[in-house]
Amino acid sequence: MVDYNFERKAVDMKRFVDEQMPNFVEKIVTGLGDFAAFQDKASRNGLPQAILFTSKATTSPLTKYLSVEFRRRMLVAEISPTKMNKDVIEKLGIKDFPALVIIPVSSDTPADHIHYSSESFSRIKLHSFFSKHARTDKVVPKKKEKVHKEDGEPPLEKEPPPVKRETVHTEL
Repeated sequence: MVDYNFERKAVDMKRFVDEQMPNFVEKIVTGLGDFAAFQDKASRNGLPQAILFTSKATTSPLTKYLSVEFRRRMLVAEISPTKMNKDVIEKLGIKDFPALVIIPVSSDTPADHIHYSSESFSRIKLHSFFSKHARTDKVVPKKKEKVHKEDGEPPLEKEPPPVKRETVHTEL
């Protein structure tokens, strides 16, 4: 829980809430290196990719909402039009901003990419567009196995030290 200690104006409260929203959007900042890491993460987990090309400096609440709503069913990334990202923008064939591209799991060529064609980026339209291309089931991360010793015995877990109990003596 987070305390709100600012003015009680709607604008200030909305800004505070927007900043506190959970955010699972991957930022692609350094061009092809970040993009390759993003694609590797998506292929490793078997997730389709949603890439939003935006000219805004900060992540919008709508994008944060979609990243939370489709977490573990689709990997969401955000790319800004910078010199470092120019190669990624050209590679995906983006001409105008804002733009949205879905790269399915089985996609090998740019012809397989799905471009969002609507003029409006409303919550309802984007939600239905994402729903069509996201996985139906969530990808759950694999649990890490405990490492055993060389001789095949399970690792020993240390017991916490015993709690010292002190008694209070009072004199009357």
